[in-house]
Amino acid sequence: MEFEVRFLPEGKRVSVPAGSTVMFAALRAGVDLANICGGKGFCGKCLVEVLEGKVPPPTEQEKRRVSEEKIKKGYRLACQLIVQDDIVVQVPDQSRVGRQRLVIMGKEPPVRLNPNVKKVYAEVMPPSLQDPKGDDLRIAKVLASMGFDSVLIDYEIVRGMPKILREGGWKVTFTMLDNREVVNVQPGDRTKELYGVAVDIGTTKLAVFIVDLMDGGIIFADGMMNPQIRYGEDVISRIGYASQSDENLKEAQKAIIDGINSLIERGLKETGIKEEDLYELVAVGNTAMHHLFLGLHVKSLGFSPYPPVVGRAYNLKARDLGVKINPAGNVHMLPNVAGFVGADAIADILASRIHDREKLTLLMDVGTNTEVILGCKDGLWSCSTASGPAFEGAHIKCGMRAATGAVEKVKIKEDFEVEYTTIDGERARGICGSGIIDAVAEMLRTGVVDMSGKIVLQGHRRVRDGADGREFVLVFKEDTASGKEDIVITQEDIREVQKAKAAMYAGYMTLMRKSGFKREELSEIIIAGAFGNYIDPENARIIGMIPELPISKVSFLGNTAGSGARMCLKSTEIRKEAEDVAKAIKYVELAAEPIFEEEYVNAMYMPNSKLEDFPEVVANVKAPRVVKRYVRR
Repeated sequence: MEFEVRFLPEGKRVSVPAGSTVMFAALRAGVDLANICGGKGFCGKCLVEVLEGKVPPPTEQEKRRVSEEKIKKGYRLACQLIVQDDIVVQVPDQSRVGRQRLVIMGKEPPVRLNPNVKKVYAEVMPPSLQDPKGDDLRIAKVLASMGFDSVLIDYEIVRGMPKILREGGWKVTFTMLDNREVVNVQPGDRTKELYGVAVDIGTTKLAVFIVDLMDGGIIFADGMMNPQIRYGEDVISRIGYASQSDENLKEAQKAIIDGINSLIERGLKETGIKEEDLYELVAVGNTAMHHLFLGLHVKSLGFSPYPPVVGRAYNLKARDLGVKINPAGNVHMLPNVAGFVGADAIADILASRIHDREKLTLLMDVGTNTEVILGCKDGLWSCSTASGPAFEGAHIKCGMRAATGAVEKVKIKEDFEVEYTTIDGERARGICGSGIIDAVAEMLRTGVVDMSGKIVLQGHRRVRDGADGREFVLVFKEDTASGKEDIVITQEDIREVQKAKAAMYAGYMTLMRKSGFKREELSEIIIAGAFGNYIDPENARIIGMIPELPISKVSFLGNTAGSGARMCLKSTEIRKEAEDVAKAIKYVELAAEPIFEEEYVNAMYMPNSKLEDFPEVVANVKAPRVVKRYVRR
């Protein structure tokens, strides 16, 4: 039996089998509905209002995440609500993903242009009664004279080659892959039409770059939300979804390939380039995104010791994946380090050149997961921490992604009144990651909270007891987009931020202690990634998310994962360097490290229970000092 679900205000209708969730119906109908926790009911962001139809009683997860008052008004969690009747639901603005602000570009150091694909023009001697050798032998002979030995010719190229050779009067352009395989034959001189694609497959976003391989210039760059977000907004949720069945894995793979293809098609349309002249695609992503793009099983990534299926660099034909470049072209994947440090971290290292630096440098690619890399030319150490959920809006009562209407900057004045700005200057809909960091840092600086994170301010209109305990009002409801609810920071929200920032700092400290480096040796902090681009470094330092260094020693490089992908597209030497870095880097699995537990507990305080490590911060905040050191038992 099937029932119809109608979504307002779009008016979209979809029929789903009895027992399906409203979230399942939203996915099938293509309705914009947040799915941060992958349908587990943990985040509470998929709130919908049931306007018509019978629904079952609320689940325990709904009772925890939705107030009794709201449930009485018809509000439910889409991922928990089972369809057992024809229903009509309203999707409020705060439950939508919205138009995400994306960071596409990042700093890219210069490289010597030496791509893996090259074009050469040649005049082939036509056959005669005296010389009736096969076309392939003629091609091999002329290419050998140009320095290309033991040439292979792609089968699909062989099929069309006779016609092209003869129509071109035996004057043709060959496209060579890795100096040994012919992947295209074109009539006439087409040597100037040589392009490639670099792709950054982020958990949240996709970034696609079309690069002119004759001069290395970027001629198209664009991005979009990762279409896999409908299966969960974090890595673990997507691993869980794709692991349920082969069909789910194929669906997740198709979503990412369709997204990449749509961006490539947009680029071809804007530039006038032909698909057949895109000869190579280099992609990076964390290990889970890498595997899902290739259609590899990801179940092993969800269980200790989290081994990847593929660790080395990997090459395959474009037609085998269905990406919209020349079908005989090459798809190159950078190597992975471990289950949670992938090819994107290698790209970060290449773009930041941390492995060439004389002095100790900390690199953090802040995203749904934060890759932490510590080192210099003397060695590299890496780990991954689950920092993103709070900074992406999960587990934050009024949290949302960095989309239109999100509070992104917060300043609390001495009288505890609040100044804020929102993305695109729209009325406030919620608060995004940079705003959350600002708000908690300002609450610490002004003494709204103590160093344990407890809200201690009394007798002010912005502090009150809410349904989830004490809370601080950032935006009163009359100033919000909905006009119905205040935007607040709750006591539990502060705890979530503390857990996220503590994981990042403890990851850094674990690497510092495991590597044998000393804290005073740290000379620079590099913050990469889309979210990292908007963090206020002073506020990140105040809450203890990053070590206390002069702000002049903190730099932001943007999307270095995309930069590293472009570098490997343009240079085979950089590609070899990527493999060398992957072999040399030392990975630390934090779950197996007692040091991490110790540092994590200390870092739960703000800025840290080790106040001597943050003297400047401590001297400039009004938060009461309530700290207790972790003692290893």
